[in-house]
Amino acid sequence: MIDSESTEVRCSEQSKGGLKYELVLAEPTLDSPKAVSQTPPKSNISIEDIEKKLRAAEERRQSIELQKINLVTEKLSHLETVKVKKEEVNHNFMQTAKENLEQKLECMKENRETHIKNIQEKAREIVQKVDEKRKAGDSPDREEKLEAINKKLVVAQEQREALLASLQERLKEHDKHILEVKKQMEEQTENLREKSIKKLEIAQAKREALMKEIQEKIKEHKTHILRVRQMNELNQQEGGEKLQQIHKKLCTAELKRSEQIQAMLEKLQEHERHVVQVRQK
Repeated sequence: MIDSESTEVRCSEQSKGGLKYELVLAEPTLDSPKAVSQTPPKSNISIEDIEKKLRAAEERRQSIELQKINLVTEKLSHLETVKVKKEEVNHNFMQTAKENLEQKLECMKENRETHIKNIQEKAREIVQKVDEKRKAGDSPDREEKLEAINKKLVVAQEQREALLASLQERLKEHDKHILEVKKQMEEQTENLREKSIKKLEIAQAKREALMKEIQEKIKEHKTHILRVRQMNELNQQEGGEKLQQIHKKLCTAELKRSEQIQAMLEKLQEHERHVVQVRQK
């Protein structure tokens, strides 16, 4: 038999991705692994064993049933005790509520009787006081008391009349003050009216003067347009450079004049708006 260790050739290599493996070259070995039997071992079970297992299973079943029965009986007994306790609690509650209600009724009855007694005593006291005052009114000091009361009434009447007189004087003064204020307001409104009329007249005069000025400028503009047309005709006939320059100057002057007229018209519109605002005031 050749020794396998002497003929082994080992080689290792590592790839770029990080994997490493080792290759071993050797002669085959003669030792083969033992074959594992796949058939299960035979079990020798007798009839007695089967009967024992059945008996044990029956005993377990009976014990489980007994446990269930015991649990049910315990729950039923617990429910009975709870029911009894609930009935006792309800009975005690009803008894205490009845006793409390009876006590409250007794207290209310006692309070009612005491209240009635107090009212009767107060009524007796009032009747006694009235009788005492009636008896005191028949005393000899009655005339003096009546005189004092009459004097007080006279003084109160005099004070009332004086107060009314002072109030009437104040009302008269207030009416006078109102009339004075009314006159002042009328004078102020009249002054404002006169000032506004004067402002409107001045604005109207300015507007008329401005309109005349605009009309004169429009006439001048028309004459200027005629001159420009004549110069254009001459320019077309003669065709000189000087005439072209003059034509350009006239065109620029015409543009400036039209701009001035436009500005004057805008001023006129603003003036008219101002006049309308003054009239509204």
